Amino acid sequence: MRLAVYTTAVLMACVGFASEARAEMAISACAPSEYTAAIGSAQSSAGPKGSGGPTQLTLLLAGDTGFNPKDAPVSATGFTKNRQSLTYAESLSGISGEVDGDLAFLNLETVVTDRNDLEPEMKGQTSPYNFRSHPAGLNALVGTGFNLFSLANNHSMDYGPTGAEETLYHMAVANAANGKGKAIAYAGLGADFEEATRPSCLDIDGMKIGFTATGIITRQQAEHRAGEGKPGQAAYRRRDDFEIVVNRLRELPADYRILSVHYGVEGRVVPDKRQLDDWRDFAARERSIDLIVGHHPHVAQGIERVGNALIFYGLGNFLHPGTAAMQRFGMCRDYGLMAKVHLAKSGEDWTVGAIEAIPIANTHICPERFSPQEGARRIFALNYLGRQLGDSAGAEGIAFTPRRDGTGLYCGAGSESLGGKVGALCASWTPAPPIPAQLAPSLADACADRPFYGAGRKKRRNNTIFGFGQF
Repeated sequence: MRLAVYTTAVLMACVGFASEARAEMAISACAPSEYTAAIGSAQSSAGPKGSGGPTQLTLLLAGDTGFNPKDAPVSATGFTKNRQSLTYAESLSGISGEVDGDLAFLNLETVVTDRNDLEPEMKGQTSPYNFRSHPAGLNALVGTGFNLFSLANNHSMDYGPTGAEETLYHMAVANAANGKGKAIAYAGLGADFEEATRPSCLDIDGMKIGFTATGIITRQQAEHRAGEGKPGQAAYRRRDDFEIVVNRLRELPADYRILSVHYGVEGRVVPDKRQLDDWRDFAARERSIDLIVGHHPHVAQGIERVGNALIFYGLGNFLHPGTAAMQRFGMCRDYGLMAKVHLAKSGEDWTVGAIEAIPIANTHICPERFSPQEGARRIFALNYLGRQLGDSAGAEGIAFTPRRDGTGLYCGAGSESLGGKVGALCASWTPAPPIPAQLAPSLADACADRPFYGAGRKKRRNNTIFGFGQF
């Protein structure tokens, strides 16, 4: 028993891609600091701002990720999906050139273990979806450039407390092996409740990034919620747990704070009232969290700016052989969303200078870009969703200007004058055009607010058609 440590066409497209080297900033864990979370309080201190360091920073965001089909054995060599076997490097090669952020985030929706003798948790179901991935897959993600991991989701406890312990062990090993100046951060899972709700912090050449994660627990099972001396995660649907997670992040001395939330209805492209209340009103407005990143519905949802805060309501899938091929679900649900958030320092604060949106296909085996034409159609789908967001109190749905390569670009006011990468991106940017008239009817149908299993139908807990993790 390991101790938890502080812790074919698609196949051809996945082989032989080489990414360009780039200069990297030094990333290390923040120095230990003491703070007290203002649990349940309306008051919270911002904490000291950092001095020096970078003036622009790129955060890359990607969605649900794992490296195995349902309950498949783990292997150091790779995985098999639909009778196609790929190494971990091959599965990432179609998109690895895009992973060029100073920080790169994803939701790790799997237990990380090299053991095939762990007993799966039934989670109160007759045929549950249990995911486990070999640490070689994690190493491939880190080698590709990912360094910010959410561990809080409805699959973190798929192999019980031992599986959680395995995940924490291998995350710590990966961090230690990554070398000086290349620290990774992870949050949302712990050996007890304090550790599960503890935010992580990374120091990037003097800029401090705070990060925390929370997510749903299948059927609210008490045994999966962390406790005193008991591994697990906080339960997102418990309001007190959610407030503890957010308040501990808010009280962390940091220059920029990121909250990851695993929640939603599978297949639904429109955020529900809970997302708006918890993410927009509480986390963004009341607690001034800078970036809120959502995932779980397996489809992209709209993006919203709330003052200087940014909310991604749903990123969809990134790379997950445990999920279905998405083509069957139409152009509002058949892509995952990668995003590059370009931050610029203004005085002592950081603002969103620009956002690049990159729709990706083949998320069930080997993520890659769409063709330029098809990518642009997904950008318009994302805009359709974004234009349904916003409110009279200053929240604004974001729309992207399609680019020739099938990606989208949004620039904040005055970003063209910021210089550096942001200034170059936004130098000739124009606001997003209207949705083309010939595309509008198709988007209205494709983006209708319904889950995978059909509008108005009660969810079937043991649905084996789509191959998704259970709500």
